This record gives sequence, C-alpha cells and structure tokens, in this order.
Amino acid sequence: MSINEQALGKIVHDLQSKLQEATRMVASVQAQIQTRDREKKLSVLTNKELSSLAPETVTYKSVGKMFVQEPLPKLTGELTDRVTEMDKDMAALDKKRIYWERNKTEAQGNLQELIKQIQQHQGA
Repeated sequence: MSINEQALGKIVHDLQSKLQEATRMVASVQAQIQTRDREKKLSVLTNKELSSLAPETVTYKSVGKMFVQEPLPKLTGELTDRVTEMDKDMAALDKKRIYWERNKTEAQGNLQELIKQIQQHQGA
C-alpha cells in the first residue's frame, strides 16, 4: 500500500466518522425536540383543564412522590411559563438540528465526491 493510498484511506475514514456522528446527533436532537413537544402539549392541556375551574378552587401540584397545595393562579402561571420555556428550547434545538443536518449533507457530499474521484482515477 502506497503512502497515497494510506492518506486516502484516512480521509475516507475521517469522512465516514464525521457522517456517523452527524447522523447520530440529528437523531438525538430530533428525539429531544419530540420530548419537549410532548411536555409542551401536556402543559397546554393541563392549563386548558385548569382554566375551566373557579379561581378559588383548591389545586395540588405534583412534587416528586407527593402533592403540594398550590393556588390556582400560581399553578396556571407556572404552566404558562413552562410552555414559553419549551418553545424557546424547541427553537434552540431546531437550530442544532439544522446545523447537524447541514454537516451530515456536507459529509455525504464530500464522501460521494471522493469515491467518484477514486473510481475515475482507478478507471484511468
């Protein structure tokens, strides 16, 4: 194996590693987005149900394995804040997803270009 072939093999290996990492990160970020979306939907539905109650209704908030009495306006405020926080998190995660998808596409393109050049060189 010549030095040129060794260098070429290292480049291919590096591009494959970059592609695998980008693919893994895209999947991870998408899973995080789905989790945040589920949490947001749960908070919205809970807030909707609580809005139908009278303001003086006794409500409880889950804290670990116990429940703590919480005034209804404070509880709905916390849920509204949680929805806002989830929206911000999802926006940041979407930017990460776009970044990793761009890296993945770039690595795929570079790898395909390199393979095409190798095939052309071997055919010549």
